[in-house]
Amino acid sequence: MTLLRALALLLMGSALSAAAIATSPLPEQADAASEPPRTKPVNLKVLPGDITPTSLGRLMKKYGQDLGVECSYCHVENRDTGKLDYVSDENPRKQTARVMVGMLQEINDKYLGQLGGDSRYAAQVTCGSCHQGRSSPPPFEPRWR
Repeated sequence: MTLLRALALLLMGSALSAAAIATSPLPEQADAASEPPRTKPVNLKVLPGDITPTSLGRLMKKYGQDLGVECSYCHVENRDTGKLDYVSDENPRKQTARVMVGMLQEINDKYLGQLGGDSRYAAQVTCGSCHQGRSSPPPFEPRWR
């Protein structure tokens, strides 16, 4: 009888584990739920108008990581739906972000581009180069003090 009970418990445990796995979201489903819907981007003023929704999502995620902020830092919540309104320009931080993105593009394309093949400047400047994971860049502290 003990062997029969052990076998029954093993089968029940296996069935419960299988049910839990079958009903849990896959990692890509879980990530997709936290991202905005993949529609054609609108109201782009600095980024290229032909950027794909996937590329835009990755870029915005990178900006958020570089500044240590969530999407709601620059985007406002729609009062009716409670969801983020990515098109709205109501948050002044969004305009600041546009200026900063334009500055990055100019630094990388115009200025670093003039340095040609100099390997010291091969890596592009990013938001994280200055912000270092903070919404406001930390003050510079020279090492030689």
